[in-house]
Amino acid sequence: MGRELTERERDVMRYMLDAAVPLEGDEPVSRQIRQRLRQDLHSARAGERCACGDCPSIVIEDQDGITPETGQRVVLSAAAPNASVLLFIDGGRLSYLELAPHDDEPVHEFPPVAHLSVN
Repeated sequence: MGRELTERERDVMRYMLDAAVPLEGDEPVSRQIRQRLRQDLHSARAGERCACGDCPSIVIEDQDGITPETGQRVVLSAAAPNASVLLFIDGGRLSYLELAPHDDEPVHEFPPVAHLSVN
């Protein structure tokens, strides 16, 4: 099983579950599901880091391990300065936290929650 989430990773995921909106075309995420996923954060762990080496994106593991990319996928989105933050939910489980920079500059950690906004 992966490592403990950093405080920043956990804060970003909490923010995403509280405020982020699904990508266009994705199903809405009910308040009940968001609350359950927020509880799942207590046991969530960081799995593999993105292979690009230029971003802090991570696989999210839970007590059952890595979430398979099966079932309905919903991606919650928020904006950060010069980047997008995406939280993937596959089959009702947290699966991936991504920071997608908008330029070629590497970003090695997620921004503080105060720098995030929803569109």
